[in-house]
Amino acid sequence: MHKAILLFPLALAACGGSPSSSGPAMVSLRAAGVNPSTISVMAGAQLEFINEDAVNHQVASNDCSELSSPILAAAASFTATMGAGPKTCAFSDALMPGETAFQGIVTVEQSSTGDAGYGNPYGP
Repeated sequence: MHKAILLFPLALAACGGSPSSSGPAMVSLRAAGVNPSTISVMAGAQLEFINEDAVNHQVASNDCSELSSPILAAAASFTATMGAGPKTCAFSDALMPGETAFQGIVTVEQSSTGDAGYGNPYGP
């Protein structure tokens, strides 16, 4: 029963729902584009981009420097640790400029303790 309770917030975050504090949130890079294209995470959280496509991708953001990946070959991944929030980070695939399917938004929320998300992970 505890496993279902712990995994439920992660599933919501991966779908663009509520921010999660357990494990990295994930964004898939696929032939059809990024999935999900919008996601919310807490400040200090990890966000993993996974290339599930057969071609290279490269995450880039003019808004948030932590969303700057190397070129990701097929099956490669990149994990970003999100900085202080609140903030909104637009990102895109630098190798597919102008392709709206490869654009997204990360909303970084301030932690509930009011810090940048680097406080006690077990509560206030």
